[in-house]
Amino acid sequence: MPVNPPQEYYVAEQKFLKARTREEKIVCLEEMIRWMPRHHGSETALAQLKSRLAKLKKEAITKRKSGRKIGITKEGDAQVCLMGFTNSGKSWLLSKLTDARPDVADHPYTTTRPEVGMMDYYGIKIQLVELPSTFQPEHMSIARTADAVAVITGNDEEKNELLKILHDNFIRSNTILINSKLEDASFIKEKIWKSLCLMIVYTKTKKKMSPMALPISSSVKEFAQRIHKDFIKNFKFARLFRKDRVMQVGLDYKLQDGDVVELHMK
Repeated sequence: MPVNPPQEYYVAEQKFLKARTREEKIVCLEEMIRWMPRHHGSETALAQLKSRLAKLKKEAITKRKSGRKIGITKEGDAQVCLMGFTNSGKSWLLSKLTDARPDVADHPYTTTRPEVGMMDYYGIKIQLVELPSTFQPEHMSIARTADAVAVITGNDEEKNELLKILHDNFIRSNTILINSKLEDASFIKEKIWKSLCLMIVYTKTKKKMSPMALPISSSVKEFAQRIHKDFIKNFKFARLFRKDRVMQVGLDYKLQDGDVVELHMK
């Protein structure tokens, strides 16, 4: 039986053959595996790809243990990468939205390594990662696993070039287009939040209320699981405060942004 992979597989294969670094080869192999058909005729080819990928990843781990680690540990409720050409305003934006103090200068390539800051959105913590404008494969791998990528650009030509870089690096994270010259920091902050498709629900106890970020349309069950897994097993009911209404609801009830939830156990 012929394998017959789609065109996307061959695109990734060509990029693999041209790849110079281990990181680039890993990314291309993952994409090839993603597009390889799953049937009896493809089993051998798929196994060979997975074996090659495992070998490269093992070599990468060995190298990282002996050298400098570039990856960024995810913290907070979501991670967003700031990406743009040199002097696009990435560092300015990071300093405006977080407590980070990156170098901001007129000369190019001020940022030589990823800079990290934490953005506060009504008590929800969003990690912002400014990526260097060199677009090295190890930095692109951070964007690949981020919840969103904010593309900072001043014109259509730059925008198209940056979107091509994302495409060529197989980055599928949700993309936000930002013009730091025309949009102020507070407006950009709202754009970043909306791109994450999250809502804020508040936990209510006798002592205080605390904000929690959840995917839009999450249920009471998902809310309770975030607090503690035993809350599902011992759940009795939830008292829900929504504007001027107070309701008693069960685990399957869908929450809305701004809801206040008080859990009651058996």
